[in-house]
Amino acid sequence: MKTLLFIFLTIPLLLLGQNSKNNQELELEKLNEFLFTEYVLNKNTEPLNQIATDNFTLIAAPGMIETKQQAIDGVDNLNISSIDVIVNKTSITENTGIVIGILAMKGTIMNRPVPGKIRYSSTFVKINNKWRLMARTMTPLRVK
Repeated sequence: MKTLLFIFLTIPLLLLGQNSKNNQELELEKLNEFLFTEYVLNKNTEPLNQIATDNFTLIAAPGMIETKQQAIDGVDNLNISSIDVIVNKTSITENTGIVIGILAMKGTIMNRPVPGKIRYSSTFVKINNKWRLMARTMTPLRVK
């Protein structure tokens, strides 16, 4: 009887731990989408400036490595009419979170058509209990 009672009391605690992980993943995914949407659609660089770490690094689609300031300045090269931020995988361990997915966009970058789909990876670190963007990679997908 004591064993059965222990099991019934322990299961909700285990499920609560799973829910908090899911909530953290959802929080990170929403932050990631917010950063992309504000930057790409609204040309609002303030969220990126506030949330990205000072040593933020972007590996842009053509393979260029950009600093935080270069990424902020690059917003003027965008003319995007729509973006769909798709998440394929989110992984969180202690103070590091990685969101991997696909951007489906329409518009131009540097007056050239944007690739239809771009694979991205966003790496976040938790500093003072807040998620901060530390690195992002973007690679055009070859769609068949």
